[in-house]
Amino acid sequence: MIKETLLAGAVILSLGGCSSFLPEVTKYSSEPVERPLLILPESEITEMRGVDYIVVTEENVDEVWRELEASGKPIVLFALTHEGYEALALNNADIIRFLSEQRAVIIAYKEYYEKADKAIGDANDKNKNSDEPEASTLSSIKKFLNTD
Repeated sequence: MIKETLLAGAVILSLGGCSSFLPEVTKYSSEPVERPLLILPESEITEMRGVDYIVVTEENVDEVWRELEASGKPIVLFALTHEGYEALALNNADIIRFLSEQRAVIIAYKEYYEKADKAIGDANDKNKNSDEPEASTLSSIKKFLNTD
């Protein structure tokens, strides 16, 4: 009997405890929200460094070696096979392609946000200066896309 009384008391207290907390009231505002500025550092223009290639073959290896010794610099040769040089050139082409694609994406985002900011600004200005009811969402989208 005591167990049942304690269990009933615990259930009543737990149910009553939930009712003492009131939910928070959600507030909405029709005030326009300004987008924070995106501040990015300026990119530096890259100036490529010159690279001198010396093609060494069986016929000119002795001559190239003598010229390198005469220069007084330490002699270090980095060699590539024909296939290795081709792979290096293709890798550079892939890097250039990737950078071009990223540039296109950045330009697309820039144009999108400029159009969106203009449309939002125009809509905010219209709502401030007018007592007319707001246009439907579909008409706003068509106006933004310029497809009235």
